[in-house]
Amino acid sequence: MRYTLLILFLAILALPQFPSKPQAPPGPKHAPILGFAESKDATPILDTDLFAEQKYIEEVGADSSKVKAKRDAHEALLMREFMDGFNDAKECDGVILSGKGDNKPDFALQIRVDSHDTLEQKPIWAWVLRNLHTDKLLPVREDESGKQAAKGICLAVLKAAG
Repeated sequence: MRYTLLILFLAILALPQFPSKPQAPPGPKHAPILGFAESKDATPILDTDLFAEQKYIEEVGADSSKVKAKRDAHEALLMREFMDGFNDAKECDGVILSGKGDNKPDFALQIRVDSHDTLEQKPIWAWVLRNLHTDKLLPVREDESGKQAAKGICLAVLKAAG
């Protein structure tokens, strides 16, 4: 009987010595992944001024190739401005920007830029985020530059990802 009690006592003392199963840290399982919304009619960053001009020229039946080339060049510059802002913003450090063939994104992004080449007006970077897991749109926001837009987008993604 003494030995049984002694073994039981030693077992009770030894039990807390065994490590418990590791628990996952709180928060998301992975860094949120942001990808551009895909559409056959729109580019990830859309120059609305030249888009409207191109559509008008096409509707009247004229050749829109010059406007389309100008629009492509403008949208490439706008993408570079956004990417520079994304790479420079410390708020974007926890966000992964997805490319084609990468992991499926958690959020889809569409940016429309208006009046960026109109001297009398401030540019407007209007962006929309969709949470692809809940299929809900996050509030639309407007900024004055690609850098501000990148910072705001990253903050919204991190907040929505929890």
